[in-house]
Amino acid sequence: MKKSLLAIAIAAAVPAVASAQVTVSGIIKGGVASTSYSNGASGNGSGLAVNDGSSRFILSATEKIGTLSGFFQVDTRFRVDDNGGAPSSSPLASGNTFVGLGGGFGSVQIGKMDTHYCSGSDQHGSRATALTHSSCSLLGFVSGNGANTAIANASRSSNVIRYTSPTMGGVSIQLNHSTAWAAAGSEGVVGDPGKGGATHGQVTYSGQGIVAGFSSWDARSEDKSTGQKGQTVWGSYQAGPVNIGLTYDTSSAGLGASKAERTVTSVPIRFAMGATTFLGTWSKASNAEIGGKDTANSGATLYSVGIAHDLSKRTSIGVSYGNLNNGAAAQYVMYTQAGLSGHANTSKGQDMEQFYLGVRHTF
Repeated sequence: MKKSLLAIAIAAAVPAVASAQVTVSGIIKGGVASTSYSNGASGNGSGLAVNDGSSRFILSATEKIGTLSGFFQVDTRFRVDDNGGAPSSSPLASGNTFVGLGGGFGSVQIGKMDTHYCSGSDQHGSRATALTHSSCSLLGFVSGNGANTAIANASRSSNVIRYTSPTMGGVSIQLNHSTAWAAAGSEGVVGDPGKGGATHGQVTYSGQGIVAGFSSWDARSEDKSTGQKGQTVWGSYQAGPVNIGLTYDTSSAGLGASKAERTVTSVPIRFAMGATTFLGTWSKASNAEIGGKDTANSGATLYSVGIAHDLSKRTSIGVSYGNLNNGAAAQYVMYTQAGLSGHANTSKGQDMEQFYLGVRHTF
């Protein structure tokens, strides 16, 4: 009897000890957006919707093992309004999810993680202003002749092997390889180990008010029928309450005669006044070159302004305005416009403007 009681007590205690090592955190961000469309050949209009700002809950833990550390993260994304038809549209571990080991050498991890996309973009995504107003709307895509291709998925890459170096003198290096970056088709066939995949390298520096970096992305589909490349250089300088940045990106999608290449220049500016931060971003995509030839009116311009106010350490409110102007042959969209707000993406040559009022809470 005593042994049975002891076994029950141990069984009850073990889950409690294990769960105490796991941290639960996350972000809930949502708002109301009024969106209008203009200059569309297939019709225009306006609508009101609840936008999600990439809400998530995260389970994570780190364990010391001598001079090493074992760690993991399970990141699940969900929509704050209707959850996007979960569970199929909001599956478990849909965000940055990985397991790894770290030590004096840096860290190695495997999983599904953000890589190159939107490096050096503004802070609309990480504040209470609209994620849709982020410069990622242009930085993460190549548009030409009506096609709009996401670079590095404009999100996470699957099947990633990552090495991150220790930070030395403010400099950190990250190397990534994905065996099936777009999760399309086989991850590789025995006897053909070079089939498909993506490589990514990134160097960042932070110190003395400066944050700067360089990121390079090179990918091929599993059947080698298409591919994409991207290089991004960015930097920002903090001078008292003012932060001004500059991002320059060149990206291409496709191969051979169908290859489309464009550049994007983005200038984000922030001004902090106590608990309030003012944000402004101007971004411009050049005309695309397709097969080496310039495609007229395939560029776009996006500008956005916003105000984020911290009510506490965890809760903030924000208001922002974004305006996207497409050339007649371009089809850029506001970032996550269809996936997280339910509003339709643009048609070729169509423009968008949007007003947003939202709240962001972290836990």
